[in-house]
Amino acid sequence: MPTQTVILERPRGRISKIVDGGKLIGIRIDGDEGGYLDDLLDGIDWSDLVAGIEWGTVTHFRRLVFEMLLENVPRGRLITYGELASAVGSPGSARAVGSALSSNPWPLVIPCHRVVRSDGHIGPYSAGLGISTKRSLLISEGLEVDSEFRFDQKNLMKIAREARDATIQTKM
Repeated sequence: MPTQTVILERPRGRISKIVDGGKLIGIRIDGDEGGYLDDLLDGIDWSDLVAGIEWGTVTHFRRLVFEMLLENVPRGRLITYGELASAVGSPGSARAVGSALSSNPWPLVIPCHRVVRSDGHIGPYSAGLGISTKRSLLISEGLEVDSEFRFDQKNLMKIAREARDATIQTKM
């Protein structure tokens, strides 16, 4: 089966789902004019696409990062790059986590927009229009992000040690 692209058009943008052999190999976000993604995201259950992800396109470390994020950071919550690095058993590897997330082939499905810097700034985003898209996604999840791209730290979370250990042991 050849690679197929399914495009979902919305008034202020488009999302392209790229499938090869029935497996999800990528998501592309175009647009987000006006800075809000509400009409772009309405009616789409991104979690339904997780089962179709082609994990063979990413390294073992990146898969650990993506799965830890998926399984432990729900809508409306945030985690820092450093906390996520610790959660996958690599404390001190916040930059490696950032690198993994910056090349996330499945934005929206793997919610990398929920990972933020520890200094109170939301940090960069590689999909859509960049940081303004990340801000819009976080606002659409009910989080407060000001015009300087700073978030309310009350929404930060940590991943329980038991969840970390279980995930690392089952993925090795």
